Amino acid sequence: MIGRRSRYATAILYTGGAEEFLGIRVPGDTAPRPDDRFHTVVDGDRLDLLAHRYLGRADLWWIICDYNDIFFPMELEPGSVLRIPSVEHVNMRLLD
Repeated sequence: MIGRRSRYATAILYTGGAEEFLGIRVPGDTAPRPDDRFHTVVDGDRLDLLAHRYLGRADLWWIICDYNDIFFPMELEPGSVLRIPSVEHVNMRLLD
């Protein structure tokens, strides 16, 4: 049960195939692509800085989360490898 004051109170229950999830947007296709890039996390890395470096916009940090199933973006593990989509693919996805 979600309370009235919960941040999920205004979320929508989406159904995608066999899955249901709460959210404010439908998840996009994050299947691996040949133009994906990879980044090994080091101490001090932040998703907004990585999004700025690879995608040109810090506010697209959530795309890196989507592509890597990251639920707690403040807890990046040094040594883990992140898959980052190409700028072209992100731009096409944002226009859909």
